[in-house]
Amino acid sequence: MSQGTLYVIDGMLFLYAFMIARSREVPIHQVILICLAGFLLAMTPLGYPFWTLFLVIGNALFG
Repeated sequence: MSQGTLYVIDGMLFLYAFMIARSREVPIHQVILICLAGFLLAMTPLGYPFWTLFLVIGNALFG
C-alpha cells in the first residue's frame, strides 16, 4: 500500500468522523481522539507530529 493510498483512506475516515461530530451523536473530544488514533495507527508522515503532540501533553500531565 502506497503513501497516497494511506492519505486517501485517512482522509475518508477523517471526513466520516467529522460528519459524525456534526450530527452531535458523539462528543467532539471523542472524535478528535478517534482521528488521532487513526493517524497513529497508520503511522503516515502526518502521524509523527501527532505522536510528538501526544508525548508533549503526556509529559506535561504525568511527567
